[in-house]
Amino acid sequence: MPSVTKQTNVVKAKPKSENVLDRIADIDADAPMRMLVYGDTGKGKTTFWGTFPGRTLAVLCSGGRNPGELKSLNTPEHRKRIKQVALRSSDEMREIVDHVRDSGSFDNIVLDHASGFQDLILKELLGLDEIPVQKSFGLASQQTYAQVAQMCKEYWRAMMNLPVRVVFVAHQRTFGGRDEGADPDLVAPTVGAGLTPSLCGWLNGACDYIVQCYVRPKMEVRKTTMAGKTVETNVRGKGVEYCLRTGPHDVYYTKFRLPKGTPLPECVVDPTYEKVLALSEGRPLPSGK
Repeated sequence: MPSVTKQTNVVKAKPKSENVLDRIADIDADAPMRMLVYGDTGKGKTTFWGTFPGRTLAVLCSGGRNPGELKSLNTPEHRKRIKQVALRSSDEMREIVDHVRDSGSFDNIVLDHASGFQDLILKELLGLDEIPVQKSFGLASQQTYAQVAQMCKEYWRAMMNLPVRVVFVAHQRTFGGRDEGADPDLVAPTVGAGLTPSLCGWLNGACDYIVQCYVRPKMEVRKTTMAGKTVETNVRGKGVEYCLRTGPHDVYYTKFRLPKGTPLPECVVDPTYEKVLALSEGRPLPSGK
């Protein structure tokens, strides 16, 4: 009979420098921003993240080798500080993350868009050249979608561990209605990022801020005098306003990690990084907006 060697001291004491008690610290208020920005096409998502200060690497994942998402940022000022790279395979994300971490060349990394990255992995797992524009029922098994979600989480967790601001951009999706028997008085949003429900739920929890880009008609104040009294009414003016939904809503997923009681507007008109930063710090919006 072969001899059995008894193992001892399986759990070794960690060096003092690695002791968990040495890592007890104050709340980290200076952690880099992690944000999810979603909305329909043409609602200002790219224009918004283009206002983030410093050097930005935009990781483009929308299909095709010459994507045109950044045409709205094609100005001399933006070209000086924004670089782009189009993903051709999902494993290229590892090299990109390592480069951003080791080079120190960027202040922001943007995935535009997360929905496309999800489809890229699905395409690779299914061995397809392209994913059908309209996904049909039975395109992939539940197990395959679970594998897609797991791979996305691993890549995106690595992005979130970078010492830079991280922005996930996604299209918009309407999820199933309220569960039967749910309390009708509870806020249960049904519109969010265009990802699978499980992946969307994970990303919602991982990000500090979730905002929705949308467009609304521009309103003007019209004054009329009747019987000696001046009455002001809001009427539709020319053009539209690009807005960023920030406050809690019963239909759209939004999120701001703020101390309870901190005021937060329903939306921000002509959104910029500086305006969102002010809200995240509990300060009034610049220019009184």
